[in-house]
Amino acid sequence: MTKRAKRPLLRRRVMIGPELWPRLAIFIILPSAALAQQDPAWPCAQRLVPSLSAGSFWPGQITSQPNWRDDDALFPLVTAVIDRDTPDDAATAKLSAYATPIPAARRPALFAALVDQTNDIRDVLIRRLIKLGRRQIAMGQTIAALSSKLDGLKPEDAARESLVGERDLDLRAFSETQHVMRYACEAPANMERRLGTFARLLLRK
Repeated sequence: MTKRAKRPLLRRRVMIGPELWPRLAIFIILPSAALAQQDPAWPCAQRLVPSLSAGSFWPGQITSQPNWRDDDALFPLVTAVIDRDTPDDAATAKLSAYATPIPAARRPALFAALVDQTNDIRDVLIRRLIKLGRRQIAMGQTIAALSSKLDGLKPEDAARESLVGERDLDLRAFSETQHVMRYACEAPANMERRLGTFARLLLRK
């Protein structure tokens, strides 16, 4: 008995029309928010890491020096290296030039300063993203409420046109913010990646 070849499964493409977009707006950020158990308003797909620890990158004991900002040579170096506008290659070049002549015993404190500055900047970014996430949740709820009102109106109702215009403006603003937020969400993780690069550079010295 010959076996009949299995027919390949055909996947049906589900098309979502514009009339359903308002219903989906409130759910757009829920999957990513569910990943961030620490704060339900966290809007990013990336895992929320509120603060970075030097020990995650550097083997052994690191003693932080809280007064590193008073060092006239160290402070401008650290701020320039950690600055998000400084390209990766320029940041590593600055750090390498500074670290090469100093004793190896001083490099853990140097890295601790880099971690401090990174955490300061990341904290501001994370707070802004969470605030933006709360705004998006509220906006999604507003869009859903407007859509519910429209469901209860007849096509000839005078209030319908005004509500449609208001909902469409909110939906456009919601969508534009989601687009911008995808890029903004990469910043905290990118700073963590750069910190790992700096740690490896200093450990090779």
